[in-house]
Amino acid sequence: MDEILKKITDIIVWYEAGEYKDLYKAQRVISCNLHFLGQEQVRLNQEWNAAHFMSKEKSDVSKKREADRLVPDLYRCKITLDTAKAVSFAIGHELKMN
Repeated sequence: MDEILKKITDIIVWYEAGEYKDLYKAQRVISCNLHFLGQEQVRLNQEWNAAHFMSKEKSDVSKKREADRLVPDLYRCKITLDTAKAVSFAIGHELKMN
């Protein structure tokens, strides 16, 4: 997952710097990595569900807290997906304007 996040971060930094030369390539790279990150999210969600189900805690809230503690990358994955989608849409709009 770290490799996927690095690729996405590199594209976002590149785009923020105003490098509009290869927008098609950037759009392709970020779109593909969004797909791979989505696959990671599915895997992490399965881990989270297993941790929640297997928890010895009594209340649902405590089970959720424990699952969040055991699978912290799920939150990072969700947030990165949301923000990377926004950048992908912005790059798409740039491409439409050209």
